[in-house]
Amino acid sequence: MALGFNAGAQTYVGTMTVDGYRRENVKVKLKKTEKEGLVLTMYRVKFARLMPVKIDFDIPRMKLENGHLTADGVVPVSDGKRYEKYTIHNLDGTADSKQISFTCKMGDKSFSFTGQRKDANR
Repeated sequence: MALGFNAGAQTYVGTMTVDGYRRENVKVKLKKTEKEGLVLTMYRVKFARLMPVKIDFDIPRMKLENGHLTADGVVPVSDGKRYEKYTIHNLDGTADSKQISFTCKMGDKSFSFTGQRKDANR
């Protein structure tokens, strides 16, 4: 997993799209953990314009081999609660020390994210 992780994690900022709903400046962190393996955390996101709150959530048990990011059948978690209704399927993308990009199905919704590495000095 030669991502050039700083202290075991890499932070990106970019655009998230869920079934046509688009959010800019979304922050995500890709990190390796002992318990869940590679975990992608998305911070302060909404999945629809009328969603009343922003949440942080994790996509655990991702795989990264030679820059290829994958996951399938993974249940996202927010505040310790599992969301089976939004199980991640067919996640496919790329990640390196400069950028990340992936698409997947989150439950029955199309989901994508594309971002650039966040400069630690910003």
